Amino acid sequence: METQQTAKTQYIQSGDINFAYRRFGKEGNGSIPLLFCHHFRAPMDVWDPLLINAIAAQRPVILFDNAGVGKTTGSPVDNSIAQMAQHALDLLAALEISKVDILGFSMGGFVAPLVHLNGPRGLVRKLIIAGSGPSAGEDLKTHSQERKEAINAYAAGPEVTLENMQKLFFYDSDTSRKAGEEWFARITERNESTSGEPRAAWVSEGYADGGAGLQSQAGALARWGNLEFRHEGSYDRLHEISVPVFIAQGKDDFMVPTYNSFVMQQKISNARLKIFPDSGHGFLYQFAEEFAEDVLIFLD
Repeated sequence: METQQTAKTQYIQSGDINFAYRRFGKEGNGSIPLLFCHHFRAPMDVWDPLLINAIAAQRPVILFDNAGVGKTTGSPVDNSIAQMAQHALDLLAALEISKVDILGFSMGGFVAPLVHLNGPRGLVRKLIIAGSGPSAGEDLKTHSQERKEAINAYAAGPEVTLENMQKLFFYDSDTSRKAGEEWFARITERNESTSGEPRAAWVSEGYADGGAGLQSQAGALARWGNLEFRHEGSYDRLHEISVPVFIAQGKDDFMVPTYNSFVMQQKISNARLKIFPDSGHGFLYQFAEEFAEDVLIFLD
């Protein structure tokens, strides 16, 4: 069976975008694939193989690069979450997928509900939202200006480093930091020697594009958190989500306030929430095997 380290990239055209994607994992009669929507700056190459392979051992998964990211064409990179969701819908339509489950992490967790809310009725069966939250709303917690500046400093540099990702993704404890080191090593396991394909760069890695892709994604996040654009967000539509939803979060998320996951759970009629201990934004990588088991149980 193919794995995150070995699966071959496939391509499919939709409009003027040539989407790069990979479908692998255990297939069966009527198997519903699980589509993964990724975080800020991340190509599909850096999904954690420990998490992905544990899920793929039991069901089909689809990884993809959205417009302008990784191996997918498109310029500029999407500058709104709604646009990212539409491009995910375009990919699903091109693949002729009529039923799908979706897991969105971080920025991908902003995208996933909009795929359901803006897509054809019945397309999405179940949603998993990890380390994320809804768009701007009155009863959500927001970070201090100091925290926002720290997030920008760690997340928007030319290189994605272990030191910066420790700050962004992991809790300030020895066990969480150690988990961060192990995760950062794992995400290099997909490379040219294991896959036969060149490794995709992070968005704006080395500022090779002058930072244009990073600025587009940062603009999308700013727009998501701006009440002026609430009409294209998820907050005012959470009550419309009728499919089962599994929300998961770390104890103290440096990037997206953990409290906002609780607000989201309260506003969705059929949502459950799990908070992982001694962890932050990247809890799903710190507890990759446990989270994978939770996902599989929820999807079954």
